[in-house]
Amino acid sequence: MITINPQPLPKALVIWIHGLGANQNDFVNFINELNLEEFMFILPNAPLRKITMNQGFEMRGWYDIESLNFTNQDNEGLQKSKRYIESIVKSKYDKLNKTKLFIGGFSQGAALAYYVGLTSKLNFTKIVSLSGYCPEMDISINKLNLKIQAIHGINDNVININLAKDSYEKLKINKNFILKEYKMGHEVIKEEIFDVREFLLRD
Repeated sequence: MITINPQPLPKALVIWIHGLGANQNDFVNFINELNLEEFMFILPNAPLRKITMNQGFEMRGWYDIESLNFTNQDNEGLQKSKRYIESIVKSKYDKLNKTKLFIGGFSQGAALAYYVGLTSKLNFTKIVSLSGYCPEMDISINKLNLKIQAIHGINDNVININLAKDSYEKLKINKNFILKEYKMGHEVIKEEIFDVREFLLRD
């Protein structure tokens, strides 16, 4: 786990979750380029696990994936990772005196950010999804006012943009959901730095 901008009273605590096969270091440069020194970022590390889609090869992952159709959802893996993220937040958040709490991630990390942000009893108020999708879950009505920014590539050949659009349709009752598209693949581009920075700073 990496902490960026550690401080006793940050403007916000942001949990940032890496994608499948990556690790805690994957978004360090991205976070630094956001230039949000008053925000404290925590970048957790996923455990090593066998991934069915990759012939059972062991890699860092938040939950198992059988195929890029994302059928047969690994609810046990999602729940276990949710509890892990919550334990990290609780170890920090209780000492931060009502600091704002945000969560975001890339790809599988974005899916987990949706899952945690929309089902946790912790008071997450913003979710960032880069090249992700929203897993199947029961969402309580008091979570429908969360601010959500999703950014996706129209040429994404890993998580098809239609999955991102389906997530938008699922949550469009939430007037605070923004879906932005770029002409890119399954990747992160510089324009997203401005988008994420602006979203995190917005009231």
